[in-house]
Amino acid sequence: MRFLVLAAAALQLCCSLPASAQQAVQGRGLGLETASQLVSAAAQFAGQKKTPVSIVVVDAAGHFVTGVRMDGAPFATFDVARGKALATAATGGASGAELAQRYRANPIVFGQMSSLVYGGPLFPSQGSLGIYIGGKLAGAVGVSGGPSEMDEEAGRRGIAAIGATETP
Repeated sequence: MRFLVLAAAALQLCCSLPASAQQAVQGRGLGLETASQLVSAAAQFAGQKKTPVSIVVVDAAGHFVTGVRMDGAPFATFDVARGKALATAATGGASGAELAQRYRANPIVFGQMSSLVYGGPLFPSQGSLGIYIGGKLAGAVGVSGGPSEMDEEAGRRGIAAIGATETP
């Protein structure tokens, strides 16, 4: 009987998520297909705002999954978006807005931590969010090129498009 209850709960969890999110919940991480859907939705939002941006998705370990620099996005925005996503992943899913507050309180921590990341700086800045699927951190998205609030909202729209959340 207990097995049936657990099986029913697992079935409900799996069936309530989009197929791309189910893949992440089943332990395969944030895959390219899911991350690409997130990037596409975020880029669509930025396009509607007529603001070209760069969008980068990393997995929970900070490894690059996918990214895009929209036509006309300002110079270096791809690297900044990657740095935002890395900072969020490195801090367990803390949003860029929260990290910016932490940085203002203690900037030396990020200066030291940045040298530990494989080839990329950490940017504690608004415009990055954790990607939670099934209550677990699956990765992070960083967006750069527009006003910080719009960057964050583009990431949020992408996260919603894959059936994930920005908090556990």
